[in-house]
Amino acid sequence: MSAFLEVHQLDVAVDTTPILSNLSLGFVEGEVTALLGHNGSGKSTLLKVLARQLQPTRGHVTLQGRGFADTDTRAFARVVGYLPQHPPATDGLTVTELVALGRYPWHGALGRYCQQDHELVAQAITDTGLWAFRHRSVDTLSGGERQRAWLAMLLAQQTQCLLLDEPISALDVGHQVATLRLIHQLAQKRALTVILVLHDVDLAARFCDRLVALRRDASGGQVIADGSPARIMNADTLERIYRVPMGILERAPGLWVSYVH
Repeated sequence: MSAFLEVHQLDVAVDTTPILSNLSLGFVEGEVTALLGHNGSGKSTLLKVLARQLQPTRGHVTLQGRGFADTDTRAFARVVGYLPQHPPATDGLTVTELVALGRYPWHGALGRYCQQDHELVAQAITDTGLWAFRHRSVDTLSGGERQRAWLAMLLAQQTQCLLLDEPISALDVGHQVATLRLIHQLAQKRALTVILVLHDVDLAARFCDRLVALRRDASGGQVIADGSPARIMNADTLERIYRVPMGILERAPGLWVSYVH
């Protein structure tokens, strides 16, 4: 299967500090992939490169086989949606108004919305379980509800790929599980390619199809583990990723609990 998004011999440095080094990695269509690793391993940096928020020092990135340089900004936004760890302020926007911003790549600042646009916005709000809140100000929502509103905006954008940087970092455990379950369901329903940065390896193994772990040394971050949860969730692999002695229990098929010795 050909890669939907792919990085080739990627280097990223900030000033003279290497963040990613000689990284080659592909992401296939319709798969939910978690980026794992210790703080500073390069997870968010890789996501920013994939989102065209950061220019690599060396190497190149392809989207559906085409180089980033061959895809203009609006065309890129119609395919790839990016949600940073700290989304911008919503400035009193209602849920519907925020979600409707997802139609911008299709119309520009002065374009008129047609009936289909309104239907896509309504469908995105419905798919994320926010219909009852559609007239509420986003600022008044709970953390989990706000996160769903941003996801709805990306769905209204009709992207084929979601890049999510720590989408559950500010949520309690219940909302973390609900958000990841929603992301997985949406990926299946809409055949989305999803790449997200996570710190909780147990939740990543539960809700993602693939786990990619980065580890950074003096030369920069590199992939040290890549595979299905069943392949990654063992003590030896987790110890290599996190550099501490780890143990693991499989409480039920596909449900792992890891712990530090």
